[in-house]
Amino acid sequence: MKFIRKISIVVALVFIISAVLGGIVPVSSQKVEGASKKIVTFTMFSADATVQYHPDIFSTAIGQEITKKTGVRLKIEHFVGMDQATKISLMLASGDLPDLVYGSGEHKQFIQNKALVPLDNYIAKYGQWTKKAYSSADLKKLRQADGHIYFLSYTRGEVSPSASGEGLYVMIDMLQKNNWPRLKYWEDLVPMIRNYVKKYPKYKGMPVIGMSAITEGARFYVIQDPATGLNGLVADTVQVDPKTYKASYDPAGIGMYKAYKALNALWNEGLFDKEAFVQTYDQWAAKVAQGRVVTSWGRSWHFNTAFNTLRKNNEDDRILVPFGIVFKGVKKSRYVMLQSIGTRDGVSITKKCKDPVRAFQFLDQMLNPEVQKLMFWGIKGRDYLVDKKGKMYRTQAMIDKARDPVYQKQEGLGYWNIWPRWQLKLPDGNYVKPELDPDIAYMQWAPAQKKVLDAYKAKTFVEPPFADEPESPPWGYAWEINIPPEKQKEIQVPLNIANDLARKYIPMLIMAPKGKYDEVWNKYKAEVRAKINTKPIEEFYTQEMRQRMADWYGIKVK
Repeated sequence: MKFIRKISIVVALVFIISAVLGGIVPVSSQKVEGASKKIVTFTMFSADATVQYHPDIFSTAIGQEITKKTGVRLKIEHFVGMDQATKISLMLASGDLPDLVYGSGEHKQFIQNKALVPLDNYIAKYGQWTKKAYSSADLKKLRQADGHIYFLSYTRGEVSPSASGEGLYVMIDMLQKNNWPRLKYWEDLVPMIRNYVKKYPKYKGMPVIGMSAITEGARFYVIQDPATGLNGLVADTVQVDPKTYKASYDPAGIGMYKAYKALNALWNEGLFDKEAFVQTYDQWAAKVAQGRVVTSWGRSWHFNTAFNTLRKNNEDDRILVPFGIVFKGVKKSRYVMLQSIGTRDGVSITKKCKDPVRAFQFLDQMLNPEVQKLMFWGIKGRDYLVDKKGKMYRTQAMIDKARDPVYQKQEGLGYWNIWPRWQLKLPDGNYVKPELDPDIAYMQWAPAQKKVLDAYKAKTFVEPPFADEPESPPWGYAWEINIPPEKQKEIQVPLNIANDLARKYIPMLIMAPKGKYDEVWNKYKAEVRAKINTKPIEEFYTQEMRQRMADWYGIKVK
């Protein structure tokens, strides 16, 4: 990969003449703060697939302001097309690495291939803001198996009051027509779906769907959620005993049997989406946006575009809201969970970086509160205001504008979620992100969503009756743990086989003809037992969880 340094030369105190190479948008004329006066351009690869990427984020108003503050501009290549694992494997094989990388779920490949620069010494020497934003306990958790820190996590352990929540999503119109029931149990929800679809079989001439789900490609995990969610389990690779920290793993357990038998019953009643296993993600989203999906499995971010369409069309009563639905007998739902700090991925510096010290200084400067405000709040006076007490806030017009995709792209709002950040609040007491402010959170909802909150006497969708009190497992999550190369055969390979079997059998289980479910289940269970040895998996994760408890808290378990 060819690296080009763009140089901006300061000529006078009043104005700057920029020497611009390669068609890069000129950086405006303010003095670079806390950095060399030269504008440095770093290259970067990002595998972030959670948002629609921006073709040139540093050409936006916010991006240009960040360059003024940090003296850095990024030329970013975004992940598109092939799966993340293949893309990153090819990058590593070629040795053609950029200065910075964010590998998302495959970030472990960069670590395992020793392609990254350890940040430990840089944090000690240059981490002015890093040491303020991340506690010693935070930094301890960010250390990988080799003892080094390679990234500063963007996951900081808050449950946002602006979050749409997690769980099984239920249409507002059905809730209102049933006088706002306090939904908790699957056994109470199903008759409600059945009666609603019977009474309202069509919407705008199109069939109403009792329940749908995302099943396509990398998002197949959504249709795996019922197995844990309905049984009150954590959506993680293994389940961990909170007293002994012993891991258990059973891809064909009784909870899974019960969950898909329940969905199979809906299928045979004609209430489950008949196209669920052949439709694309966009086709699923279109159905939600048409206002004809009564309930659906999906994660909060999957619904955003569809909900915005419904809101724009004044059909916000067709928006869905989440409930932590479980089977009767399950005491607590665990769809909404806390994470103390993310330990899987973040932006890292590669060993091919032309100036790793300057690159780290840039990461540290991104934690400057003034830069944090730019990233997450935007431009003062245009995207937010400050009252006489110094509190940052947004008007309703600003909230509405910040939700507009065209304005987001123009301004550069909403594209900075993978970068290091403070936890909850900045040093001046303001929230790091506007969506963490409860006042702004309530203002952002559509009228029908506010009506739901008012009806249930709740302030957010991440509190009862929508979700039980979130837990924060002190050992973190198994899905974050990088499996070392020497353990791939006995750990990762059987986990991949289990996932392949799930992809094969979950559709068959849900679509099994009436009276044939157990027959399909027995075939699935037999194949799981024949192909997967769960003991090494349980032993590996038990050791990892206990090691975390020892390293993080000094708690040792034999």
